[in-house]
Amino acid sequence: MDFSPLMIYFLVWSIMTVQAFHLAQSLRAAINRGDKVRNIAKAFCSIFCISVGLFFLFSHLSVAFHTKKIFILAFHAFIIIFQMVMIWLPKPE
Repeated sequence: MDFSPLMIYFLVWSIMTVQAFHLAQSLRAAINRGDKVRNIAKAFCSIFCISVGLFFLFSHLSVAFHTKKIFILAFHAFIIIFQMVMIWLPKPE
């Protein structure tokens, strides 16, 4: 199987997306424990998650596994929205 540089780039952003979910989950766990989580930490984590999500979207579009781009856009929008919900929603009661 021939791995092009785009496929390796795609793999890197996939791994970075997993790391972004770990960061978001760490913030969510701290929020749920009742720890004080500063907004600056939430902002930096949000910037990281959005950046990774957008770079992953661009690499996914360049590899183009699917012919329908709307599925790719919806998939990445879901990932970014899911991460933002994990970071910014308050502790459940």
